[in-house]
Amino acid sequence: MTWLNGHRIRVVLLGFVAAVVLAAGGRAKADFTFGRPTNLGPNINSSSVEIDPSISADGLELFFESRRPGVQGGADIYVSRRPSKGDPWGPCMNIGAPVNTAYWDQAPSISADGLSLYFSIWPGGSSDDDLWVATRPSVSDPWRPPVNLGATVNTSSYDWAPSISADGLTLYFSSYRPGGSGGDDLWFTSRATKDDPWGSPVNLGATVNSSHEETFPDISADSRMLFFSDHGLVGPFRPGGLGGCDLWVTPRATTNDPWGKPMNLGPY
Repeated sequence: MTWLNGHRIRVVLLGFVAAVVLAAGGRAKADFTFGRPTNLGPNINSSSVEIDPSISADGLELFFESRRPGVQGGADIYVSRRPSKGDPWGPCMNIGAPVNTAYWDQAPSISADGLSLYFSIWPGGSSDDDLWVATRPSVSDPWRPPVNLGATVNTSSYDWAPSISADGLTLYFSSYRPGGSGGDDLWFTSRATKDDPWGSPVNLGATVNSSHEETFPDISADSRMLFFSDHGLVGPFRPGGLGGCDLWVTPRATTNDPWGKPMNLGPY
């Protein structure tokens, strides 16, 4: 989906938060210490929209969506690489076919082993945005043709912006489907092993979701923090934020505990 229709406008990727540290105790906004955001520079960013970054577990590949000239459709997925974490990011490249298509290829999420790339395509198969996955045998091999996650996960509504857990067993995403709190909500689907099919999606519930928009989920490596955005630049915005498209986090003590009340990440 284009997300440029006056109701949904997605944010431009400006940079990364340099560090996130969970401290014991303290007030909500004192639980996290962030470095100042740094622009990733001209090797990554352009005069067009760059959005939805996903970094590999080894820190050497950065996938993101771009709408710059030369895309096959309205948006394509790009990748930048670097030899080590201490090196700058190299010039980004369009990852090309078969992942990118003549449609909008959006919101990549790379698995911890670097072998599965989850993303959404608009229009995606069922109707609006659908969730897809492309795989490769090794990180040096080309991507195989993407596979639609199917009717158990996707609906005729907007299903998009996936984030895969480090163990590959839970996939978080945003959806406009019925049964939510209003607008886009955060949902998840899970499976017993990587060889099992995905189960029926579950809404994260009223503690996390609101009558406003919750989008762009990003699950932490230990699956104890789920970052997300309150969606859009035109409102109405989630109460307690600083403006449109604020960043929030919902924490939980363990992966067996329910998600806690979301906290706004505050100003930098």
